[in-house]
Amino acid sequence: MSASLSHSGRAPYHLTLPHSVAQAGTGAFFFLLFIFMWPFQRVPFLTDNLFGIQGFKPFNLLAAIVLAYLVFDTALLHASDKIERTSIRIFLLYFATLAIAHIRSVPNAPLLHSRFPDSFPESYFDFVLSACIVPTFYTLSFLFTLKRMCSFQELERITTVICLSILLLSIAFVALVLMNPSVLLSGHASGITDSDRREMAQLCTAYLGTHYNVIGSMYISTVPLLLYRALTRGGLWIAPLCLSLLAVLLLESRGALVTVAASCSLFLILRRRFVILVLGAAAAGVTSLVWIGPTVNALLSIGLGSSSGVSADALLTGRVDYIWLPLLEEWTSNIGLFLFGAGRYGMATSQLWDTGTLIQASVAHNAIIEFFLDCGVILTGVLLVFLIVGTATAWRVGRRLNSDLYWALFASIFGCGISMATGRDILPTIENMYAFPIIAMMINLARLRYLARQPAPRE
Repeated sequence: MSASLSHSGRAPYHLTLPHSVAQAGTGAFFFLLFIFMWPFQRVPFLTDNLFGIQGFKPFNLLAAIVLAYLVFDTALLHASDKIERTSIRIFLLYFATLAIAHIRSVPNAPLLHSRFPDSFPESYFDFVLSACIVPTFYTLSFLFTLKRMCSFQELERITTVICLSILLLSIAFVALVLMNPSVLLSGHASGITDSDRREMAQLCTAYLGTHYNVIGSMYISTVPLLLYRALTRGGLWIAPLCLSLLAVLLLESRGALVTVAASCSLFLILRRRFVILVLGAAAAGVTSLVWIGPTVNALLSIGLGSSSGVSADALLTGRVDYIWLPLLEEWTSNIGLFLFGAGRYGMATSQLWDTGTLIQASVAHNAIIEFFLDCGVILTGVLLVFLIVGTATAWRVGRRLNSDLYWALFASIFGCGISMATGRDILPTIENMYAFPIIAMMINLARLRYLARQPAPRE
């Protein structure tokens, strides 16, 4: 049985965990619909309140249904094996950290609204609903996957739904760009400039309800899964993969472009598909020279201006001198902020806001620094330990499993980890929402292997 789990790309479809109870029922249907809706949850016509009731948005109601199935139809704290028990304990620690950070942020609602009126509502009730409760909905996918999507078939089903959702997003985005060619024409005329990127941001916000960097994060988390499908399921999935890669190129997000390339390369190396890796690199090189030259030129020219030498701040487009250093100096000069942080969205409460020494942004563009600003040095130290141990454990489990699906999931999380250097977040946001089901899927694959190694019970 364990040998079959190690077969490349093929796991025993009949194998399931002991408490998997025919999960492909109504609850699983709503959960998969919940996952499918993620890229489109902020599309303008889906953000209207139904019946005029505050908070009654389609995404929120769907999340509430998934939560109801979890609470009333699942033994949340019951664990059937030690891997699940450990996973639930770590999740509860994470959730407690999130709850405390959100509770501490509530008194800052008026200040946050005054500085970011488009991002934070003015009233305390609306702030709790939109800025505190809605982000926690993303964590439901971890628990639902861990507890109820327990067989290899169900894990494959989640992968299929994610890939189809990203395919639809790619079709919509490419169509939007083709209908608004000025976004591309301006970039080809003068290279990718800040004004061109603002035009892309306006396009994505107007039609998809979110920033292009958020869309880039979605591709970072999911393109390795599309690559996995293309390699294991044949030609039917090649077109969705190519369309998604085209969307990444058109997106003009330099971080997404680099990270997607790195995570896909890692997956191909892990699966020893060196021929495909070389062909893909050659195709990317030819494409960058023939068609998407301005994007690559802008990427390679960061920090290489003729008027100044190369510096870390120039390479990171101002993040060092105008975000990280001022904030770290402010937080380390205050013992309370240093130890415990300022609560969720801590950067937006900085006293440097009106001094001109800080870029007026609501995020620190670095996941670890963002977590430190919110939660302090103590929890940040705990976080770093968990990240190191978790990464080492995931790598060790992957070598034992030798599964295509596992390595695709690992490559997706690897991409999220790279992107943490210039963005993303540790606490749940729309940018890291795919990390929760992906991590749970990796855990369940490890549990399947653990189950396969156990001796069969005596009759």
